[in-house]
Amino acid sequence: MAMIDRHAENRLIPGQSADPGAMTGCRGFTLVEVLVALVVALIALAAIYSTFVVQQQMFGNQRLVMSAQQNLRGALLILEQELRMVGYDPEDSGGFGVVDVRRYDLVHHHECNPDGQPVLFYTYDVDEDGRLDDENNQRNKEHAKFRISDMHNDGHICLTYDNGAGRNPLAENIQAIGFAFAIDSDGDGRCDTWPGGGDLIWAVDSDNDNMLDADLDTNGDGVIDEKDDANGDRRIDRADGRPLNPQVSLRHVKAVRVWVLAVTTGRLQGENDHRIHVVGDRILAPADDGKKRFVLQTRVQCRNL
Repeated sequence: MAMIDRHAENRLIPGQSADPGAMTGCRGFTLVEVLVALVVALIALAAIYSTFVVQQQMFGNQRLVMSAQQNLRGALLILEQELRMVGYDPEDSGGFGVVDVRRYDLVHHHECNPDGQPVLFYTYDVDEDGRLDDENNQRNKEHAKFRISDMHNDGHICLTYDNGAGRNPLAENIQAIGFAFAIDSDGDGRCDTWPGGGDLIWAVDSDNDNMLDADLDTNGDGVIDEKDDANGDRRIDRADGRPLNPQVSLRHVKAVRVWVLAVTTGRLQGENDHRIHVVGDRILAPADDGKKRFVLQTRVQCRNL
């Protein structure tokens, strides 16, 4: 019978360590390794957070921009639709059309103000009786108005439309509007152009007397921009080189050109708008207020004029 060696379990296999931990193949992390892992993790978290912040800023900016652009497109669409009715006169009475293009105060709406915003007042024959009804304290639908208004005298201006039902907000955050007019002063049925050129005359009332007295394209290049402000006073008027002599009555208006400027409701993160904007006869310098501005323009052929 074989003898059992009771001390065999205590003998070491050649090459085996006496460390019990080595028998399992496990050992802990060193302090340096832990610190390195923490630094790498913090760097990754910082990168993820920075990306999140940038994405949030971009989303916020895009939301502000989209809101302003939607307001702008909506306002211009309604302007186009309504201005096509200017001068509607099925009885050919000759008593309807553009009646007032002067600048008025934003708060005191009945006061002319050369430094205010231009207003477009027009009439059309709603009841088709060939007679312009009395305005009746601004409650007659044959009298219509587009204007920029500070309705509550709190600095928040908007585009309003009055079509006989009172002054109604049409679009918020519309900061400026401009109008210019194609004319047929000689009654030949065609809109006037400058002699020797094919570009239309786009006339404005630059001195607030309700007569058209200046063409906006003062340099004759076919584009209305800041270059047409020859004397640098941020207004395109008679002094810039293309006065209309004689001045032209509003009854000769055949088409309307409209500029509308919208502004974002808040500041854009990480952006600033340094662009110059042309709105009708005004050259608007960058505001540097962190908000972004957009201008759209359109030409409306007044089929009833």
